[in-house]
Amino acid sequence: MRIALRNLVMTATLLVAALGGLAGARGVDIVLPDGDTCKIVSPELNPSLANGRVSHFCSDGVALVGGLQLGDGLGLVTRVTYDPNDPQNVFSDGLVSIEARGVTLEDGTVCLHAGEGATIAFDGERANYTCDDDSVLLGAFEADGDEVFATQATFTHDDAGFHLVGKERVAVQTIDASSPITNVEWKLESFGVGGTPALEDAPATLSILAGRAGGKTGCNSYFAAVTFGLDGAIGFAQPGATMMYCDGAMDQEQSFFTTLTGIDRYELTTDGKLVLSGSEGSLVFVR
Repeated sequence: MRIALRNLVMTATLLVAALGGLAGARGVDIVLPDGDTCKIVSPELNPSLANGRVSHFCSDGVALVGGLQLGDGLGLVTRVTYDPNDPQNVFSDGLVSIEARGVTLEDGTVCLHAGEGATIAFDGERANYTCDDDSVLLGAFEADGDEVFATQATFTHDDAGFHLVGKERVAVQTIDASSPITNVEWKLESFGVGGTPALEDAPATLSILAGRAGGKTGCNSYFAAVTFGLDGAIGFAQPGATMMYCDGAMDQEQSFFTTLTGIDRYELTTDGKLVLSGSEGSLVFVR
């Protein structure tokens, strides 16, 4: 009875945080590499999971614990998955790399990563993000509790070059660390240890969004949970699928599933291909 009551109280606390504790909370929202959006939770609610304070709620059964740890151009978060009906039952927790492709400022301004080749700098600080026609973000982000701040600089440009007009410290509302492999339909080019070409008349696909992968094997539709980790790490859970039989496509499907469940790394090649590799070979996709 006590355990059931404790679970009920815990579930209620998390539900209140998820539904009511997000409004007005000060801090930065985070879009994870898998595309899942995690909303900041007010620290006054103080919900906890896996012996840590819940800083963000993501999709159902997913939360971030301990907040965002900022480093040089890279951040880390601890992602926890749990049973929504019994939050004491934690399925997994692990570190996830956060590398912002873009940020949204408190006033709604969207700033996109300028790329490693960006050369504009003011006062010795490089412009890492371009915001609009006359402003950039300089240097590194700065964390203050659950809030993240950036230095926004405005400038003019003429034949003599770029000229700093002014700069100010601004709050970051959202960090978009979604991987460029998400929210894209990828088409299978080859699979398995030997790089067997995919069947042209039975195309297989992969799409990833909000922590879930799915697509077609060339016959059946499938779905699987997907988790991103550190430095290109990725993992797929055992997939579920529809139960059709397709003459000539079942060998491809079986090999696809076997390879998928062994995947532990991903890479985008210079020619735009997605390569998933692991213990059972590789899956190579094109757009």
